[in-house]
Amino acid sequence: MRRVVEVGTRACPAELQAAGLPILPTSYAGDWLRTWVDGEQHAWSALLQIASIIEGFDAQARAIHEQRSALIQERDSLDQYRLEIERLRVMRETVEQDLASARQTVAQFVETNSELIQAVEDEAPLVSHHQRVKAAYDGFIPKIQAYLAALPGLLLQGLGEQACNLYNAFNRDDPPGDLLHALWLPVAENGDIEIEFAGEPGVRYDALIVLSEGHIKCLGLAILLAKNISQGCSVVIFDDVVNAIDDEHRNGIWRTFFQDGLLDDKQVILTSHAEEFLHRIQQELGAGRAAAIKQYKFLPHHGEHDLRVDSHPPMKNYVLLAQQALENDEKREALRQARPALESLTDRLWSWLGRRGDGRIDIKLSGPRSPWELNNKCSKLRSAVERIAAQHVGAPEAVAALVRLLNINGTSIEWGYLNGAVHDSQRDHEFDRSTVRTIIESIVSLDTALDRMQNR
Repeated sequence: MRRVVEVGTRACPAELQAAGLPILPTSYAGDWLRTWVDGEQHAWSALLQIASIIEGFDAQARAIHEQRSALIQERDSLDQYRLEIERLRVMRETVEQDLASARQTVAQFVETNSELIQAVEDEAPLVSHHQRVKAAYDGFIPKIQAYLAALPGLLLQGLGEQACNLYNAFNRDDPPGDLLHALWLPVAENGDIEIEFAGEPGVRYDALIVLSEGHIKCLGLAILLAKNISQGCSVVIFDDVVNAIDDEHRNGIWRTFFQDGLLDDKQVILTSHAEEFLHRIQQELGAGRAAAIKQYKFLPHHGEHDLRVDSHPPMKNYVLLAQQALENDEKREALRQARPALESLTDRLWSWLGRRGDGRIDIKLSGPRSPWELNNKCSKLRSAVERIAAQHVGAPEAVAALVRLLNINGTSIEWGYLNGAVHDSQRDHEFDRSTVRTIIESIVSLDTALDRMQNR
């Protein structure tokens, strides 16, 4: 009761004063409660009414308190937002300052590097072009790589048989069993060159292991020449390659070059340090083809530093030299050149005869160490070739040239010079001009006939 009165004094003083409640004693001894409950209990009812008013105030206070708590929470939340907003504002100010500084830096950079920037803008079309080129190149690379992978097989396609035939032609003097029956060229990187010998068909060997150095060089030359022929090249250049191959194979190589007809439609450029080899080629080619040769001779220097080139070196073909001497009315010189010319031509005719049939002929010698006489050699060859002349083009002309040559008296001084030469001390008579002319013309006719017989 005292608590209600105390609270009512603060909460509802007007209602408390209007209720006229009795004064509560300081102690609760005695009959103090009677005044509150006597009669119709007006004091008690007023006290209860004051308590109800206080309870209403309490309810309102609790509601207000609850509302306040919610507002406090909202305030705290808004304070957090406010702090975050302030933080972001500070950050924005910092960023704006940095942005302004960056823009100023960019502006200064643009001003300072205006020429470079303009150059970049001018180069933009070129860069765009380069990008298109790169894109095209990136697409081209796989194609070229695929082509490169297939290139060995493409380049070597069909070369095996041609190279095999050329190799056998180069080595025509080897035993038949040592010639090649087949040749397989590699179509991939680091592949082996495989060969099959005619003497061992069906057995493959690694060419670089079983062949000698000279035969390996011949094989390499055969492959290169086969490629030149297959591509239809108009020029073939042999840069001292023949001189680099041993003497054993030179005969077959030059014969393949110039006698087998493989290079007839090509311009052949041949360099060599082998003087005798070039000399021999000029004889075997025949006068007609030898005259068409253009020669350049590089001479040794005499201390100077310039090249010494003789663009018109003397011709070495005996038939041409004999003709030239005859035109200059040098009869002795004409016969001197005619003798080796006739020796070379009859050797070629004898070799041709051996390939067409029985190449054996009987030649009489005057002694155990005596060389055969050209007259006797020509006579035997005429008889042997005459037997098969009707079967071969050019053979009748060769027989006619030998007959014309043999119709000259065999005991004449001219034939004596051809047979064994004549020293100055043995010259008792002058050479007959008409006889010398007949000899030279017969030799020229024999040379021309041999060209036809060898299908040149």
